[in-house]
Amino acid sequence: MSSSAHHTEDPGAAAYFAELAERLRVAGLPEQQVAATVADLAGYLAESGSSDAHEEFGAPDVFAARLTRGGADAEEQPAAEAETWKWAADVYADRKYLNRYGDQGWEVQSLDRLGRFVCRREPGTALRWEYRREIGDSAAARASIAAELAPDGWESCGRWLYFLYFKRPRAASAGPAADLDELVAAPERRLFLGGTYRGKLRQFAAAALLSGVVSGLLVYFQGSRITVPFLVGAAVAAPVGLLLGWYRLKREATAGLEDA
Repeated sequence: MSSSAHHTEDPGAAAYFAELAERLRVAGLPEQQVAATVADLAGYLAESGSSDAHEEFGAPDVFAARLTRGGADAEEQPAAEAETWKWAADVYADRKYLNRYGDQGWEVQSLDRLGRFVCRREPGTALRWEYRREIGDSAAARASIAAELAPDGWESCGRWLYFLYFKRPRAASAGPAADLDELVAAPERRLFLGGTYRGKLRQFAAAALLSGVVSGLLVYFQGSRITVPFLVGAAVAAPVGLLLGWYRLKREATAGLEDA
């Protein structure tokens, strides 16, 4: 839901959102994120035709605590039954799986050095999450992207290489529809590779096999002068091929190519 949705003019709703905004500020949310969240929720209320914000969202203090995971108290006293899960996906499937499992309450806390998503979920207080990925090469680019997304409630949840990942509770765009009544068990899988990536792996394996065969033949006939140009060519082609593959991956990631 866009934050440009029309706000309800009901005095009771206005008081509700004023209290909600204040509680979000006290919990430490930036002013821009507070304004964007309240605007989206007010727009949702207006479009739903309801005039009772308490009925739609619950008490403002409880709702604010859910939107901010309980504020500082939640950080100091994490739920004992909280679940954790690490998993990885290729760049053609990561957004699909992020949003699939975000919809099941998994919140990405960070990315580790291997590029795995470190997730957490607390039964009883879990929210639905939505994710997006951006590309940023430099610190200036990353800061600019984060500043541009912040007004719509997006916050950084990790970076790996030049891939930037952002999250926000679905409650900011879906209202009560973001509630989780039942949690699905965490998958046993830890690695998700899509069809596009698997196809590229097969191509790479075939090229590596061909290169190995050619290299073996060149070594076998190493006494011949004719093998020298081939050995030099192979030595140059290997790093060039890796470099071209790297740039192709970045170009496709920037273009947003992903599995269907």
